[in-house]
Amino acid sequence: MTLDVTRYIVGRTASISYGPTGANVEAWELRFSTREDERIVIRLDRADMYELWTEVRGVPWPTVHNDPERREKDELVRELVERANVADAAQLREALDTLGGRE
Repeated sequence: MTLDVTRYIVGRTASISYGPTGANVEAWELRFSTREDERIVIRLDRADMYELWTEVRGVPWPTVHNDPERREKDELVRELVERANVADAAQLREALDTLGGRE
């Protein structure tokens, strides 16, 4: 199956915003204005918005590294964050203890 992809460019002067859809805190919207003054709205449910927020806040800025060891480490960090997002408290405590304890 091939997905159709539409790409838009959001420039420096374009606006980017997010928030609940009106009074409904279970539905969220990401809103973008493109360089061509088009308005793009993406609607997410609360769980998907939380996953996106956690991904954005929990992962360093993506960079392209030519060093294979650095790329591997970056991939491992992303995988660790993904697993942490679905772990329960006991699993998180165990992971922290394995990585050198909690602060």
